[in-house]
Amino acid sequence: MRYIRVVAFMFSLVSLSGCSRVPAEDQLLKSATLHHASDEFDEAIGDFELLIQNYPKSDKVPEALFAMGSIYLNKMKEYVKAESVYTKLVMDFPQHPTAQSAAYQRARIFVEHLRKPDSAIVAYELFLRRYPDALSAASAKSELAELQRKPVSAK
Repeated sequence: MRYIRVVAFMFSLVSLSGCSRVPAEDQLLKSATLHHASDEFDEAIGDFELLIQNYPKSDKVPEALFAMGSIYLNKMKEYVKAESVYTKLVMDFPQHPTAQSAAYQRARIFVEHLRKPDSAIVAYELFLRRYPDALSAASAKSELAELQRKPVSAK
């Protein structure tokens, strides 16, 4: 049933926007959300990328970046891509409500998936400097202290 809804929605995008025009940002966000809900992650990422590329000044870009990071991290297990997308969100939209979570997730990715404790330390420090009152600040302080106590292994 979801597949039929997604196909019908995509057909409406093509018929409404014509073959040569890019769908409106709301349409791209809705399409990406439908793909995500249907576990069609490559298609969702594609729609989010189109939104970002064609509407770089849109207030929906931070949402798209956060969703992409979440998909890469939790669904596709592409940790380098997740960290990269979260970095773009944190650097380009530091005041957006999703930036706090993205900044914290970056540090967690460095620790848990990329095994880069030095990068994690820098990411935690940036998070705590920018978002000292965030809900996850206490956890970040504890995790940072733990990383700073551990000896750095030889590379």
